[in-house]
Amino acid sequence: MSAQIDSQIQQNLDFILDVRRARAASLGWDLFTDPAWDILLELYAAGMRREKLRLCDFVTTVPQSTLARWASVLQERGLITCDLDASAPAVLRLELSATGEAKMSELLRSLRQRHLAD
Repeated sequence: MSAQIDSQIQQNLDFILDVRRARAASLGWDLFTDPAWDILLELYAAGMRREKLRLCDFVTTVPQSTLARWASVLQERGLITCDLDASAPAVLRLELSATGEAKMSELLRSLRQRHLAD
């Protein structure tokens, strides 16, 4: 991926995350629950920083059990991988799979192209 495309994707991602956080701060998290989308967005952002996230790292009012259920669904669909943390076996570490990263990149790239076409 070129640096320019990477930068464009990062800008789109930052905008989406900013809108979601501002919306939740202004109107309340309880009106906007979308755990699967939150997981994918946060994991994509973490991947760009070359980080893995733990399930407990997700900032949301959705219960951890709900996040874990959605992480399981995303893993079954091949979009993320889940591994136990070697230093803390009770902790689940998540990251996008190669398929998940490719699909998120394409989605964010297509948003940029649609925006430029308008």
